[in-house]
Amino acid sequence: MDQLLTIQELMHKNFPPQKWLVDKLVPDAAITIFSGAPASCKTWITLHTAISVARGEPLFGEFATKQSGVLIIDEENSQRLVQERLFMLGALADLPIYFSPQPGFVLSNETVAETLIECAIRDIKVIIIDSLVRIHASDENSSGEMAAVFKQLRKFTAQDITLILTHHNRKPGVNADSGLNAMRGSSDIPASIDSHVAISRRKDSLVVHQTKNRYAPELGKFEVEISADDDSFQLIYDGEVNISDKKRQMLKDTILTQLSENQQPIQKELLASLKQQGVKINEHKLRELLEELLEEGLVKETQGVGRNIHYSLETGAENE
Repeated sequence: MDQLLTIQELMHKNFPPQKWLVDKLVPDAAITIFSGAPASCKTWITLHTAISVARGEPLFGEFATKQSGVLIIDEENSQRLVQERLFMLGALADLPIYFSPQPGFVLSNETVAETLIECAIRDIKVIIIDSLVRIHASDENSSGEMAAVFKQLRKFTAQDITLILTHHNRKPGVNADSGLNAMRGSSDIPASIDSHVAISRRKDSLVVHQTKNRYAPELGKFEVEISADDDSFQLIYDGEVNISDKKRQMLKDTILTQLSENQQPIQKELLASLKQQGVKINEHKLRELLEELLEEGLVKETQGVGRNIHYSLETGAENE
């Protein structure tokens, strides 16, 4: 064993601040897992992340990124499908995004060494792997075998490369938890990673929940709006799911101010007006706050044409 490090020596070391590939969500030179059930848009999010990082643009239009070249090792989807999704996400052919040439990538001393050489040649600092289960032949329920898998993956982070992996959740009913324990496999998987981001899908939105962050407090749950048609697929930050009492009251005050300046808007019009003012709020949260304001007697509803409901200040509320 080399000479031991004393506590005095450790306490006097100067370490640089933690860097982030995606601000407070994906730490730099670390391992992050995006997990979720089937059809939870994990691949869409990883491709959107690759494009955002390659451009140096905020992820979901909200979280700052560190610009870098990106290697995608996709063992889940055909190249045709990946191409279609890249077109829909608005990717351009000149972005520094690269792909493994054919399926069948398996972690080994040789494949890791070869990949590190390619990353050095092409100045790639981010590797996205879709998915974890496809790149090894180990028993994912074995702590010892998965520890060996992550030992190989740590060879990338040792060279200042950030890893983002997708992983699957357990089957419904096996574990109702939507956090770290929802992921399939050994407990060594969540123990070995630096950040975990759980993704669940609603009809037209995603709920993103960071359940582990080794380097900063976990972000609160937030929602991402899905705006899609036959030709495009956009993912846009749509506000926090759970907000503090102080922020809740600030939002309610802002809603009341907007209602005092608008002539009985419907919810859709009120939402658009708030977003135009730079207020970060989504449809679900607005409806929840309007319900509270109705119960508090500060807002009233008026039936309009069809199913439209108009909102306005209750008599006397404008003077409070």
